Amino acid sequence: MAQDTQAHEQLLRHRRVWERKPALRRVYQEEFFARLLSFRKPGGLSIEVGAGPGLFKQTAPDVFSTDLIWCPWLDAVADAQKLPFRDASVANIFGLDMLHHLATPMTLLREANRVLVPGGRFMLVEPWITPFSYFIFRFLHQERCDLSEAPWQENHDGTAKDKPAFDGNQAIPYLLFGPKHRSEVLASLPGFRVLALEPFCLFAYLLSGGFNHLSLLPEFFYPAISKFEHATLPLWRRIAALRVLLVLEKAS
Repeated sequence: MAQDTQAHEQLLRHRRVWERKPALRRVYQEEFFARLLSFRKPGGLSIEVGAGPGLFKQTAPDVFSTDLIWCPWLDAVADAQKLPFRDASVANIFGLDMLHHLATPMTLLREANRVLVPGGRFMLVEPWITPFSYFIFRFLHQERCDLSEAPWQENHDGTAKDKPAFDGNQAIPYLLFGPKHRSEVLASLPGFRVLALEPFCLFAYLLSGGFNHLSLLPEFFYPAISKFEHATLPLWRRIAALRVLLVLEKAS
């Protein structure tokens, strides 16, 4: 209960920062949310797992939002590692900065594989490890960045560890879908294939300050920074990107 209260307070703080920082909202809406929605499969049920402060719901109100901890802006309480949906009943699953918080991320991937319809998609925006982002995540961020973990070796029984909701390892998405172990991970998820894996995100997000109170990016300056970021993306994608768009598709 104490952990739930602490997590709820953190989500409320995120919503307050979101309302005060228009440049941060534009980064999320025009970069994160737009990328997720661009891969959405038309028709059918769309759900969000780990909806947290409910920010994606504001852009896509028809998406059924869920999280482990109840908040008034959610549609339902649901454990992403044990989804309350029938086999082959969901067209799209969205997740934003949630996979790296799970005690058993492979359990979620298997659950997504189970509930998605043939041709259904699981779309994620997550932290991604590059030489520059590793320095940021390892030394300048409140969450862990531990490349020594082996999340692909988790137990298949889905047993979750007792951990705070906001405890995470930002290296997990890279450990699962980076070049070293991607084939091994996909081999344990029959029918899943990587439809897109696109590192992105640098200048605008850093200058916005994220969900800290400090911001070095006035909204009027955002369009110029965004245009520069898009133009130079091929130059720094492999060495400095902070996030990745990952889209998994279930075989038809």
